[in-house]
Amino acid sequence: MRGLRVRVAASILLGVGWLSFVLLYAAFWSGGYSLFQSIVIVLVSLLVLAGVLGAMWATWGMRFAQFGRN
Repeated sequence: MRGLRVRVAASILLGVGWLSFVLLYAAFWSGGYSLFQSIVIVLVSLLVLAGVLGAMWATWGMRFAQFGRN
């Protein structure tokens, strides 16, 4: 179960890190960009976060998958 704890902790830290990035970006770095460009940056960062979390959790899920067995 150590792998589960590591993934949960990493998920929490990555989520907090992403929220911190979005808040810092909105407060300090978005001045030179249009609204559309800022939305794209936030969406791309969310897609990157989802990709990292998905890859991390997929390895754990594949290890414990039943593949249709009861």
